[in-house]
Amino acid sequence: MASRIRVLAVVGLLLLAGCTGMGGSGDAGEAQGGGDGAQMSSGGDGSSQPVEADSKASAGDSENIQAGDAAADRAIIRNGRMVVEVENYSATANAIAARARTSGGYVSDSNRELHRDDGETWYTGYIVVRVPSEEYEPTQSMVSKQGTVRSEETTTKDVTDKLVDLEARLTNLRERRDRLRTFYEQANSTAELLRIEEELSSVQSDIERLEAQKRSLEQRVAYSTLRVEIHEPAPEPSAQQVPYHEQSLVAAFLSSVTDVYVFTRGLLVTAASLAPWLVVLAVPVVGGRRLLRGRSLPVLGRRGTSESAIEDGDDGSSDPQQEPTPEPTDESPDDDA
Repeated sequence: MASRIRVLAVVGLLLLAGCTGMGGSGDAGEAQGGGDGAQMSSGGDGSSQPVEADSKASAGDSENIQAGDAAADRAIIRNGRMVVEVENYSATANAIAARARTSGGYVSDSNRELHRDDGETWYTGYIVVRVPSEEYEPTQSMVSKQGTVRSEETTTKDVTDKLVDLEARLTNLRERRDRLRTFYEQANSTAELLRIEEELSSVQSDIERLEAQKRSLEQRVAYSTLRVEIHEPAPEPSAQQVPYHEQSLVAAFLSSVTDVYVFTRGLLVTAASLAPWLVVLAVPVVGGRRLLRGRSLPVLGRRGTSESAIEDGDDGSSDPQQEPTPEPTDESPDDDA
């Protein structure tokens, strides 16, 4: 009995010693692990800095990505204007138009004007192209390579809020239209049908108007507008003329001879151009004068007097108050003497 008690006591001591060893090793491991953790966190040049740097870099990249997505979600209308001086107007205008069509855009407007000065000619004008928004900057770069850019500007307008407002109003109007259609189907009287139909027509008109505004804004957002003003270089002004009193005698004489030649030549050209008209007008004038010379026109005064005298002689009557004038005789007073 006593031996059995001793065996049990020895076994109990062994078990107690084993449990104590296991607990010490666990505490040592925990202490060692804690030491390593403290060393990693407190070490100024440890591996914790790369981890923190990587986390900051990833956070910055995510912020940039979010900012880019937010900018891409904005509805922005972009308009630009460029003034370019080129050597050949037609070649530049054709190149810009071809670029717009290739990028999926089109030419919305164009104009060209011809200038003349001292026999020199040059063109100025503009061309307006509409290109997809993502092709706006490449198109600007292409235009810049055509010549010398005198000025360049770009304006933007954010219409995101307006589009959101239009969409909200359209949603409300569409819901109202659906309710009116339901009421229209459930109406029982003609007056109620007419009232609902009139209101439904008004709502439909508002929906179509807002949809048109939204489409217009979306079109302006999707396609940017670029106006390119193209100028060919104007010819250099001619040398300044020498004042008249400072000209040499030979130059003044030659200038006068040239003026006389120009004046004489102008007279000859004018005479040559008027000659056919003079011939045409001279024919009826000459013919009329010859016709008038061939016919003798009666003298009205003498003819009337002679006819009255003949009529008085035929009647044989004379005015008693008028004395007859004595007829002249052939004999002279000298003969009577």
